[in-house]
Amino acid sequence: MVTENTSSLLSNIEPNRRFRVSDDLSALRLGFTLASVVVVLVLAHIVSEHLHLASGRNDGFASKIYGLVILSGDQSLSESFNHGMLFLAAVLFTLASYETRSRLALFLAALFAFAWLDDSSQYHERMGAILVKNINLPSAFGLRAQDFGELLAWALATTLLFLLGNWAYSGRRNGDGLVLRLISLPIAALLLCAVVFDMIHIMVQGRLANRLLNILEDGGEMLAVAAIATVALAVARNPERIWRHDQL
Repeated sequence: MVTENTSSLLSNIEPNRRFRVSDDLSALRLGFTLASVVVVLVLAHIVSEHLHLASGRNDGFASKIYGLVILSGDQSLSESFNHGMLFLAAVLFTLASYETRSRLALFLAALFAFAWLDDSSQYHERMGAILVKNINLPSAFGLRAQDFGELLAWALATTLLFLLGNWAYSGRRNGDGLVLRLISLPIAALLLCAVVFDMIHIMVQGRLANRLLNILEDGGEMLAVAAIATVALAVARNPERIWRHDQL
């Protein structure tokens, strides 16, 4: 009887309040789990890096652990975990798009799928090399032909995402604004770590600064991606609450 009354009360309140990620306990559990793994990997990176540098050896146990968990290392455990979270976010937004026909959800799925592809497969490096080989790009202004190729690869991907984003905007729906509000902070955090901290890293020199900025840049990026995956699960699990005013 108490359960029925509680359910009735929640059903009366729910339509009058905006959905929040904290309303979905499964999404919160996922976010807590992902963030906990990220924190463990960051701590493992810090400790193993310190022991590795203190030992002065490249073949010791600490060095092997450091090579396994290094935040900025290609194919490291930390990098692979980040790839997995991006892939998860892309899949979840794809499911949300299929369920609701939301163009915004499809755009977000494409955005995070591209981020996963670029991180895991070095899209811009490989595509840049292909463009250099086939277009015969020059070297100029202090930039290599490969640099121009990578910039062109980024421009191609950005153009496609822009067109998809414009298409999504033209077909926006009532619930899309809520999804944007939910995902905007994690994306802003991701850009802060991936762009702002990276620029600071380039300008600030020094061993200690390099180690600190590596943690802020790569560790912060992983936490932001964990938040993105959390929002993606909340959106995929609650389409009827987010897009409830639309005729699906």
